[in-house]
Amino acid sequence: MKRAFLLSLIITTFLIGIGEAYASGQLYSGVRGVTSSFKIAVGGTKLDLERDPVLINGRTVVPARTVFSKINADVEWNVIKNRLVITKDNNAIVMYIGYNNCYVNGAKKEMEAPAILVNGTVMVPIRFVAETFNMKVGWNEANSTVYLGDIPETIIEDENNSSNVKGRSVVIDAGHGGAQTGAVYGRVKEKDLNIDIAKRLNTKLSEIGVITYMTRDDDYNVSLYSRSGLANKKGADLLISIHNNAGLKRYSGSMSLYYPSSSKTKGKLSSYEFASIVQKNMCNTLGSKDMGIIARSELAVLRTSHIPAVIAEVGYMSNSSELSKLKTSEYREKAAESLKKAVIESLQLMYE
Repeated sequence: MKRAFLLSLIITTFLIGIGEAYASGQLYSGVRGVTSSFKIAVGGTKLDLERDPVLINGRTVVPARTVFSKINADVEWNVIKNRLVITKDNNAIVMYIGYNNCYVNGAKKEMEAPAILVNGTVMVPIRFVAETFNMKVGWNEANSTVYLGDIPETIIEDENNSSNVKGRSVVIDAGHGGAQTGAVYGRVKEKDLNIDIAKRLNTKLSEIGVITYMTRDDDYNVSLYSRSGLANKKGADLLISIHNNAGLKRYSGSMSLYYPSSSKTKGKLSSYEFASIVQKNMCNTLGSKDMGIIARSELAVLRTSHIPAVIAEVGYMSNSSELSKLKTSEYREKAAESLKKAVIESLQLMYE
């Protein structure tokens, strides 16, 4: 009887311990997990993540876009359908938040941890996604780092370290909208390209902790003065207006427009410097021709803004080769990535 009582006490204590450990985590999209201090490195470069990794069932779950964009994967999140699609080369993974089941090239698969949503950031099991894309996954106990690709002797910091821009604010303006189509070539409307790139940029900046405001998030009319008015009202740090160009068929490349006055300077950043940074990043990331940094004093969006403001002309729709690129999701993703880099660099210069 005494032995039975002691055994019962031991089992009860053990179960209480498990319950306490289980309760120490928190629910993420209906599943329980715990945050982790693990570091993530891709190709030997440690990433600056906007959200800490989460451990679910012993599996590491990480921000999808931040990590897998580094291996040139395309990440598309549909908040209405609760669906995430990650594609690379000829492989596609379709996930639904909170579910272990997913689809790889149409075939049903089961993951050991589901995709989750943490404060607006979609997070996915790193090993499952990497191995689906035939990427090596490694672990270094000494520095608590998960690696994608070969494990180097040492790791370097992300060249686009964005930890010091969290909490800064940016207004993203998708040019035209509604009845104002902008340029139209081959049934492609500029307003549609602009909003697509703007939404991608909004997601990228939100993921690294930048506060964003969009002048429009769908296809509707927005007055010229309300675009700069939003930036002035919010006291934003930067205003970036996204457009695409048109002209002679032989013209191609990227261009940045700014208002030529020191009155638009904030901190250590002038509109000219902002335009220079935007232009450099667009040309470098897209491999586009440098069409210059152009001073424009008559454009309302630039003239009425109280802060550094730039109109980024991503490419020429009137050039058939460039239009073909702009029509692809991959090129628009690169355009958004180039503008994200430009915003990070500009904010760092503004507040250094």
